[in-house]
Amino acid sequence: MVPELTVTMTDSQDTRQRIMDAALETIRETGITGASARAIAATGEFNQALIFYHFGSVTNLLIEAARASAAARVTAYRKVTEDVGSLEALVGVARRLHDEAEKDGSISVLTQLMAGAAHDPEMGKAVLSGFQDWIGLVEDTLQQATQDRPIDRVLPAREAAYAISALFLGIELMTRLDPDQSEAESVFDALGDLAGVLDSMPTVVAKYVIGKKS
Repeated sequence: MVPELTVTMTDSQDTRQRIMDAALETIRETGITGASARAIAATGEFNQALIFYHFGSVTNLLIEAARASAAARVTAYRKVTEDVGSLEALVGVARRLHDEAEKDGSISVLTQLMAGAAHDPEMGKAVLSGFQDWIGLVEDTLQQATQDRPIDRVLPAREAAYAISALFLGIELMTRLDPDQSEAESVFDALGDLAGVLDSMPTVVAKYVIGKKS
């Protein structure tokens, strides 16, 4: 018999979080098509009626879970990027995020949510909203990494952040297709080398890039 989870057992917000965690774990294990109310309740060991009590529907639950998960990860990585002072360090953070995503299965969840979003506009908006938060984080970190350097005058931070975020997502999606054939490490190595060159050659950048812009 599935244990009953009632609001009196814990604070309402804790209950909602437990339900969202169960939803994400179910997606991670069975995919978006397997994330039914019954399956999510079984994963979290609570009565499925609580899903509808707190979220109204499974779709609403998945949307809220997607938003909360993205917000939590962005908040965590804002702390990680506080001391990033170079492009090479930024690539290092991206590599760390890639490694963690592989281990905790968050990319699997994201790809499944994106699959579900293809047929659900509201879920699409939630996934995109979370991705916008990531772009904002990359933009802020990029500005921090290039501050007071010649390159910061020619590198459009927002567009660069969008491109970097899209590149990262593409790497993760391709890795997900066949982890054994992933070239992610080689890509991060190459990006690290390029970032190191840009970090160490500000005068060259100023002469050949900024000079041409002026």
